[in-house]
Amino acid sequence: MRLKVMVSEALVLALAAIAGAAAFAGDRSSQSSSGSMAGMHMQGATTHSAAAVTASDLRALLGRQFGEHAVLAMNATNAGVSGSPTFPTIAKALDANSVAISKSIGSVYGAGAAKTFLDGKFTWRDHIRFFVAYTTALAKHDKAGQAKAVANLKRYTVVFGNFLATATGLPKLAVQNDLLGHVLELKNQLDAYAGKRYAKAASAYTAAYGHMFMTADLVAGAIAKQKNLKP
Repeated sequence: MRLKVMVSEALVLALAAIAGAAAFAGDRSSQSSSGSMAGMHMQGATTHSAAAVTASDLRALLGRQFGEHAVLAMNATNAGVSGSPTFPTIAKALDANSVAISKSIGSVYGAGAAKTFLDGKFTWRDHIRFFVAYTTALAKHDKAGQAKAVANLKRYTVVFGNFLATATGLPKLAVQNDLLGHVLELKNQLDAYAGKRYAKAASAYTAAYGHMFMTADLVAGAIAKQKNLKP
């Protein structure tokens, strides 16, 4: 058990280092398989090249990016709780995906929104850090640590939900509930995996992945309506 705890603590430090380095590697990170909407130029009144972009394009892109987020997040926490040496590599891919999503948001709402999305207090990267904290506490059987991480994740659903709702015009409660569903699905998957209930973990994994496409539809639909995108 002590070895697992030591490994988990090292993994937290590894993720922190990766997250810090990513701030200096944004352009390189955008070359990940996630893609981006950098060429869409839909911010404000600059819509001259948005005509070629359809609501379906946007939905497909965000579905791919959000789905990749769920897969990488679950792979990372599973690796973390089991003390796998693969964690740093997965965490690096997860952060590259986070940067790619922020660039997609920024291509619609601007660089300031992209920065807030990615690095604001209780926004995207923070929720990943909270999951790492939960993973570490779970490996240590630290109930207080788990409770603190869950409380932070719930706070994230409110703060980040408000941010997304304000940007897209979606109802705040609807966005908050969608984010809460995502958080609980990832938590349930990790709990089942850590408890070696692998059939339940696999079912939760599939559900969490599928949910992200519903989230993408929600966000993409709101953006398409705002920007008058063709179907």
